Amino acid sequence: MDIPQFANPFIILLISPLILGGWYAIRKGIPKLIIISRLIILSLLIIALAEPFTMSASSVRDEVPKVTIVSDQTMSMDLFNKDTGGKIFEAIKSKTPTTARQFAGIKSPIGDEVIQDAEGNNNIVLVSDGNNNYGKDLFDAISFVSKTGTRVFAVKQAPIHNDASVEIESAKNLIIGNENVFNIVVRQAGNETSYRLDVEIDGASVKLPDESKNVVQTERTKVIPVSATFNTLGTHKVTATITPNGEDWFKLNNVFYKSVFVVPKPKVLAVTADTGSPLYTVASSLYQVTTLNSVPDDLSPYKAVVIDNKGAGQLSADSLSKYVGSGGGLVVVGGDAAYDKGSYNNSPVEAILPIISRAAEFKGGENIIILMDTSGSTTGGTGPGVNEAFPDINANARKIVDTSDFGGHVGVIAFGGTIGAIEFTPITSASDKINLENQIEKFYPGGAQNPTNLDAAFAKALKILDSVSGEKAIIVISDGQVDKGVGIKQIKDLISQKVQMRFIQILSSYETNPKPNENYEELAINANTHVEVLNPGDRLKITKEEKPGATPTPTPTPGIEQFGIRVVNPDHFITKYINLTASITGYNPVTPKLGSDMLVAIATRGDPILTTWGFGLGRVASFTTDNGNPSGNTAWASAVYSGENSRLIASMINWAIGDPRPKEGVVIQAEDIWGGTPGRVVVTSNTLPQVKLDGAPLDLSRTGPTTYESSVNLEKEGFHDISGYGIAVNYPLEYRDVGFNDKLISVIESNGGRVYDEKDVEGLLLLDIKEKAVRTVEEPKSEKEPFLLAALGLFLTEIIVRRLKDYRKERPVIEENPPRTAPAVSVAEPVAAE
Repeated sequence: MDIPQFANPFIILLISPLILGGWYAIRKGIPKLIIISRLIILSLLIIALAEPFTMSASSVRDEVPKVTIVSDQTMSMDLFNKDTGGKIFEAIKSKTPTTARQFAGIKSPIGDEVIQDAEGNNNIVLVSDGNNNYGKDLFDAISFVSKTGTRVFAVKQAPIHNDASVEIESAKNLIIGNENVFNIVVRQAGNETSYRLDVEIDGASVKLPDESKNVVQTERTKVIPVSATFNTLGTHKVTATITPNGEDWFKLNNVFYKSVFVVPKPKVLAVTADTGSPLYTVASSLYQVTTLNSVPDDLSPYKAVVIDNKGAGQLSADSLSKYVGSGGGLVVVGGDAAYDKGSYNNSPVEAILPIISRAAEFKGGENIIILMDTSGSTTGGTGPGVNEAFPDINANARKIVDTSDFGGHVGVIAFGGTIGAIEFTPITSASDKINLENQIEKFYPGGAQNPTNLDAAFAKALKILDSVSGEKAIIVISDGQVDKGVGIKQIKDLISQKVQMRFIQILSSYETNPKPNENYEELAINANTHVEVLNPGDRLKITKEEKPGATPTPTPTPGIEQFGIRVVNPDHFITKYINLTASITGYNPVTPKLGSDMLVAIATRGDPILTTWGFGLGRVASFTTDNGNPSGNTAWASAVYSGENSRLIASMINWAIGDPRPKEGVVIQAEDIWGGTPGRVVVTSNTLPQVKLDGAPLDLSRTGPTTYESSVNLEKEGFHDISGYGIAVNYPLEYRDVGFNDKLISVIESNGGRVYDEKDVEGLLLLDIKEKAVRTVEEPKSEKEPFLLAALGLFLTEIIVRRLKDYRKERPVIEENPPRTAPAVSVAEPVAAE
């Protein structure tokens, strides 16, 4: 219960003199009970006079909701119809208060526009490609304004022109003699384009596969890795060019320049007793490695320290803390003597690491509820060409079980007149799947009169899913014969609980152009999806995410449990564009600390394998499986150190190293820049440096004892020189991300909005806005009534008690058994004789 507040709190102070007066009256001999009663009554009245209240939330519907059409007119929108926003404005302005706003230019501050137009109780319709490249992050902005009561909608436009852009992604400072991967990223606005790709390094063409002469791209973004090894120090120039064969609206984004700086191999300390491990092999091939069995006091010569399977008692926490805090890199690799097996928990060493060395509560993998239609309609009917749908419903349910991941749970609910269920079954082995499939096979449909009782099935599924945590999903398999509107309320409850839903319709006879049942499709739309229609004999397509060119996962060793690992954060330097297909047979259980980044985890359980964070000025990575030595005591992770998977190890150590250049003399750091966007130049030097940009002196401002900074804004695309350190200038950032940003859909829908296709927007937009135009307001609710009623009740009680006492005093006392006396006898006096 909320604690009341008071509109006139100072009135409550009157209770103090009231208490003093009561005490004085008691001293004068007035009955105590009467005084106490009157004190309580008057105190309650005083509290009521102070006007107590609580804040109460209530829902208010806006019958004429306010709408703001925000139309993006920036340069990247040239690929779309720029009149769409105006048409929407004209269509709804006469039906509800509507405002139109536009923004234009060579930058897209969409997030800033959303925040600027939010009023707390209005609706924003975003007509944009969703590619924010300046100011407040768009997705953060949508989340923020949604919490204030503003709802955000959007229009997904199909591009009327296609365009392709190219970008090179790689580290800026590279190490001599090491193989480096330049990821050539090609983005397109449409669904198909073809082009020729050419790559040059220092003016010489790089030999590419023959297919690069005519790349056919059907995905929105394609990544083409190009490897190169540099054997000379200093600046090197990389150029990628695409030559589209078809329509290409913008020409300036077809060339990308990348400047890299090659440095000597950095010094890395490996604290290990196992110089035959794959970890040591990878590190010694990439860096200048020194091997010791313990941590020395002076770590300053090294750019990073790699600790391999050492207990906390073998490590100097003070030396490591000072080293990392001053800018050093630290990688701690697990094994049978590290983390939980090395007494890390609550140790000084653990304070440096991004993890707590004990297992977190297992939240489980994906939890799936299969809803099987066993109603009478699934048994088919009479006449030629009519088949039963139920055998295919049953077979597809069993296929879902067969393809489910280990570590999760699967439950089954059969609906059709009565509700039957198989409670959640943990999937930990192949035998669990077989047992569950055998139980599903025993389900059979009811009679022809049994209805499709879908709403009850949804309610039961929600109750089951409420008992678990982790990812939750419901897959409905039906013949689609459902009543209109049945289950919609339950679906909205499920969606609000972040339950993913999938609707499958099994046709009872083969159709060349299968279409979903309208009522069934309505259910799917309310779950933010669509019905998947299967002909008789078809089976669900359940695909696992695979990436082209990935190294095949090693064959598991019979009798040893295998744990697949997956990238959790694909946008981090370490994991970006890395295809992980390896499995491990063991790991150290840990829990990520608040503020850390978990990058790689066990695929089914979610347990951390690679976790990072910043400590002081340095970087720390916890790799909680072993060094990959198949002859070691654990032999957990040999597959991680082979093939494509081994890039994870190199990227992890490279990230910990940071800038591989030695901190000697004048060190210049400057990233490549986009046209029209200022770049930052940082110079580290013990003396005032003399730095030139393309031969002209560069003005520097001192920002620290040994650091100097400057801002450069170069318009000319191509390569530039800063005293021997190269930088590149490319086309404006506005032209990199082309086409509609599909991530916008999930962000808007998760915040209560909706994204429309152009053909649907005018008909559905206003209806949805009015339906969602319900806002919660907090209003004061008076709480004086309970105090007044209490005072009145107490006063009446006092009167009743006093009346009863008075009544008893006034009523005569009648004896029920009075004492019995002898009757009076008259005695005559004697008469005197005459």
